[in-house]
Amino acid sequence: MKQKKSIIWGTILVIVGLIYLINNLDIWNINLFFEGWWTLFIIIPSLISLINKNNIISSILGIIIGVLLLLATRNYIAWIMVGKIFLPLIIIIIGISLIFKSKIYFRKKDNKNNPEYFGIFAGCEEKITDTFKGGSCIAVFGGVELDLSDAKITDDITIDCIAIFGGVDIKLPKNVILKSEGISIFGGATNKYIPGEKLKSPTIYINHVSIFGGTEIK
Repeated sequence: MKQKKSIIWGTILVIVGLIYLINNLDIWNINLFFEGWWTLFIIIPSLISLINKNNIISSILGIIIGVLLLLATRNYIAWIMVGKIFLPLIIIIIGISLIFKSKIYFRKKDNKNNPEYFGIFAGCEEKITDTFKGGSCIAVFGGVELDLSDAKITDDITIDCIAIFGGVDIKLPKNVILKSEGISIFGGATNKYIPGEKLKSPTIYINHVSIFGGTEIK
């Protein structure tokens, strides 16, 4: 986990350094300190914590707070709206986390057999045709499309889905049993999955958190 954090922060520093270099050489004028840039110190650490699945609820709350502050500083929403939304949102998230605490289980990543698919300010499309043993889909201001219709699933697996201002679409094969639990806050989850033969079929457990976003299973 420490290595992963180092890679993420190292990448951020490289990008910042390149921007400074481009500005200093007058190649291109990139305004690094845009209005509201300081909110990135809330958003980026929260994203890293969310990706590493540390304190899921706190990470989601941090992202929402950071985004609200960024929108306010950019005059997309009024500051009074931040005050109106902030406290009720905290109460709602804490309450929902207590209600669903026993239902949501995020598996700990243990090896390369549990890949992660990211759609952060971008899109990610993956079609699996070989053996699949579970994974994670994280969409933040972006989307993830995971096609498992032709995947080989022989054992029970878990898929964790997080959609914040984004969407996750998962297409399942017909020979599995689906069990899904999740939390939706100003978002939603749709189950359009039509199963085929269930006799001795493996079970797919899908945990989803949808905040201002959506998760669709089909």
